[in-house]
Amino acid sequence: MIYDLTILGLRPNTLGAVLPKLPEAVPASVKTGKLLGCFMCEFGVLNRIAILSAYADEKTLAEDRGAISGSSNPFGINEYLGAYDRCAYRALPFMQGDIRPGAHGPFYEMRTYGVGAGGMPATIDGWSKAVPARTKLSPLLMVMSSIEPGATRLLHIWPYKSLDDRAKARTTASAEKIWPPAGGEYLTSLQSELFIATKFSPLA
Repeated sequence: MIYDLTILGLRPNTLGAVLPKLPEAVPASVKTGKLLGCFMCEFGVLNRIAILSAYADEKTLAEDRGAISGSSNPFGINEYLGAYDRCAYRALPFMQGDIRPGAHGPFYEMRTYGVGAGGMPATIDGWSKAVPARTKLSPLLMVMSSIEPGATRLLHIWPYKSLDDRAKARTTASAEKIWPPAGGEYLTSLQSELFIATKFSPLA
């Protein structure tokens, strides 16, 4: 399974106009894949919409991307769209199963690391050992690595029922030295954003 995370950067002061259009526009933009989630950024870079979708293979993903890039109205909100970014990922080898829709949130923390050249084996090893204990404190939706050309990104998505649940899990993980995983010396950058699921998102 290939996962595509698309980030839509909206023009300033347009979020109110865009939100009513998303329930129709977002599913229509995922033609050959399966829509998993649509989220609004609450903490981080604001005026951004995240779309998470799944594809059977790179061919079907390329078909979807080709349709969007050739469209005069990408994602159905062209008049409000400033820019967009897409990155495709595969789950790390130790992750069991695919992402399944459900009421896991409504808060979803998306943390993206840059991984230095040659650093993925050590990163995968460290995560495979640390994730079982960490997920006893709060569930991990998925951790995956990018398959795009260029520097490797490591994306992990953590759903939370509340901000208090997030704070408690992170504090306990740090105090009990469960987290962060070994292999952090290979990480080159970090971006963390907190999103809220939209009302029509399959991941709610």
